[in-house]
Amino acid sequence: MEPEKLDFDDMTPRQLRRYLQDKFVIVASNRGPLEFRRDNSGEIRARRGAGGVVTAMSTALLATDAVWISAARTPEDSEMARASGNGKVGMPPEDPQYWVRFIRPDPEPFRLYYDVISNTLLWFMQHYMFNVPESPVIDRETNRAWDEGYRAVNRLFAEEIVSEIEQTDRQPLVFLQDYHLFLCARYIRERAPHALIHHFTHSPWVQPDYFHLLPTRMRREIMQGLLSCDVVGFHTPRYAANFLQCCHEGDAVRVSLNMKKRSVGYGGREVLVRHYPISIDHEALKKTASRPEVEEKRRRLRERAGGRILLVRVDRIEPSKNIVRGMEAYRLFLRHFPHWRGKVTFAVLLYPSREGIPAYRRYRESVEESARRINEEFASDGWEPVYLEVEDDYLRSVAALTEYDALMVNPVFDGMNLVAKEGAVLNRRDGVILLSVNAGAYAEMRGAVLPVNPLDVWDTAQLINHALSMPAERRRAMALRAREIVMQNTSFKWLLRQIQNLRRAERIKKEETPHLESTLKFPSWMKQI
Repeated sequence: MEPEKLDFDDMTPRQLRRYLQDKFVIVASNRGPLEFRRDNSGEIRARRGAGGVVTAMSTALLATDAVWISAARTPEDSEMARASGNGKVGMPPEDPQYWVRFIRPDPEPFRLYYDVISNTLLWFMQHYMFNVPESPVIDRETNRAWDEGYRAVNRLFAEEIVSEIEQTDRQPLVFLQDYHLFLCARYIRERAPHALIHHFTHSPWVQPDYFHLLPTRMRREIMQGLLSCDVVGFHTPRYAANFLQCCHEGDAVRVSLNMKKRSVGYGGREVLVRHYPISIDHEALKKTASRPEVEEKRRRLRERAGGRILLVRVDRIEPSKNIVRGMEAYRLFLRHFPHWRGKVTFAVLLYPSREGIPAYRRYRESVEESARRINEEFASDGWEPVYLEVEDDYLRSVAALTEYDALMVNPVFDGMNLVAKEGAVLNRRDGVILLSVNAGAYAEMRGAVLPVNPLDVWDTAQLINHALSMPAERRRAMALRAREIVMQNTSFKWLLRQIQNLRRAERIKKEETPHLESTLKFPSWMKQI
């Protein structure tokens, strides 16, 4: 079955696996579909990764003999990889359907790649989070981190991918994930020119003026890496348009901004630029929500709230998630709408994130301080306005999303934000979603959520009041519409669209002339040194 003819409403994982029989799928991401840790008894246990990427890819990869390459994040990951003999671990471990291969960078290059470049420089850039008057200061150490860390680990990923490609006679399909691997495709292309490569950026892509805050050579290498792919994917049309504008800078030609033809001519090839929003696996999510452990956590949460109205947020503790402003909006809500005092509990359920990075540690301290101040100002006998919990507990989050009366999702910027989508599907109380207009999900869910300006805490305070005061019929209608929108898309369809575009890119490759490169001009910052 040709992907151009796939019916996205009827296509099944089994049909996709049939199509992939003569293909060799390789997925590469910094964080993989599982990690190993020792439990309290000292036994090594596997924990399945969460999130849309893992769900989408895992569903399609079953019984394909595919390989997922990721970085070893724990000593147990490395131990299991060594013990496997061939460096690969079966997924799922109890009945292997595809394989996970861990790369094991030396600690210092990995620190430079992950902490200094990926999560302190690139992540902040992509979320418009630079504190421009003060940071970043791109100094000699930053440049060393780029050369000895980011480049080095991207090359290591590429070497592992090429090693897998060289062991197969099937057509390789390579799916690279996010900002950690911007350079990887170029290194793959040098040694495996026939590979079909798709890179998907799960973060926003910024406008050219902001992108120019990066040093010229970093911008150049990022664009060289991404334009070594056959398809470059983003969540929204706006992110795709921003990327094309970055390509269109200077003297570049053959950049098509047409919505249907979006592409870039580069290096003798046509690179397709596409958008497809990732979604969730509805059935798997509902199955998780039906587990007895989730029911128990739901009961405990309601008990903790004392039967009060539940305002909920579920997030990683990251500066872009805008948690502190969300707290301030709640403080203003309690101050200016005093009739709600004692009637609402704000359950702030957070995951620790990147605690090795000073900015993240400081942000966690700010979150905890905000919660403390609100409780000191408003708490009364038997009522704690903010219930804050920081723990890596996915089932707790699922339970909370079934129980909210209002859900706050107010990131400053977010590539997608699956919490809003998960909440829409899981919630059992006609809960209202307050969603930032700068979250990728807002483009889909507009009209079924209350739009939040993430910087306007007074407006957000009024929206909390509006959400909790809304007539039952209106709440029900908005919740139903949000659920319908999310149910129209799935994480599996997200993957299908990528495969469809890789097939289209493959056909274009066969039609291209070998002299295309000589007809192109590129801006100086994209040229080879």
